Amino acid sequence: MVAVQAIRAKARTETCLDFDAVVIGAGVSGLYQLYKLRELGLKVRAFEAGTGVGGTWYWNRYPGARFDSESWTYGYSFSQELLDEWDWEEHFAGQPETERYLNYVADKFDLRRDVQFKSRVAAAHYHENTRRWDIALEDGRRYTARFLVNAVGVLSAATLPNIPGVKSFAGPSFHTHYWPKEPVSFAGKRVAVVGTGATGIQTITEVAKTVGHLTVFQRTPQWAAPLHNSKITKEEMDSIRANYSDIFARCQETYGCFIHTADPRSALEVTEEEREAFWQKLYNEPGFGIWMGNFRDILMDRQATG
Repeated sequence: MVAVQAIRAKARTETCLDFDAVVIGAGVSGLYQLYKLRELGLKVRAFEAGTGVGGTWYWNRYPGARFDSESWTYGYSFSQELLDEWDWEEHFAGQPETERYLNYVADKFDLRRDVQFKSRVAAAHYHENTRRWDIALEDGRRYTARFLVNAVGVLSAATLPNIPGVKSFAGPSFHTHYWPKEPVSFAGKRVAVVGTGATGIQTITEVAKTVGHLTVFQRTPQWAAPLHNSKITKEEMDSIRANYSDIFARCQETYGCFIHTADPRSALEVTEEEREAFWQKLYNEPGFGIWMGNFRDILMDRQATG
């Protein structure tokens, strides 16, 4: 704490900084960085382009949006009190539940008072001579800070297909990243979906339930396994809560930070019957075990895939 106070005092004396630290983004990582920096006693501000916290789970509210990892492994682990209070509803939580969780965290730890919403960072420049960051927002406001934490994530920029007519199309169109907060009805309409990545598959599954006609434009065929999602019972949640320390320890140990870890065996060192039985077991289980918990060489050796 003495070192932190010295940093703050020096920053104030040398450059009259607005903040000790600035965080860009108030998503999962941004909120955690805000919490940890405040815990160190630093004066910190988070700049968030949206009107609420949540990052990916604020912006991506398209039909079918949900976790692809077990919800109870995705939450924060820094507060035992938070772990004791929050009950996950589903093994793979949907976007509304996840957004509620992140808002709950922001409220519980009073994080909003240090988040500046509707504030998109346009530029940030570091000056060696003063050892400070100059941060400019799109609306012209400028701030200075000693430290800058970039928490914009890897899913923060939307991309539209570069095809003829996309800019002149006069009908209603939606991008999964910028999905409106108001409900969108596709009942009885002719709908086209471009792309069949994870987001596309989730969207198609929900939109197809009500449309009059659905056309999917796909460049590369995809292979998808059932998620096997389900509600979490009270007994299951009690068991999860009792084992949180082991759960988070396992996530730290696995290369994908999931509860699943690769089988140490090669797919080629077992019999065909054993291989097929193992694959069927993984296919019938929930989550990413079929990918992250498969034979160790399944993604490296074409022969291992059979």
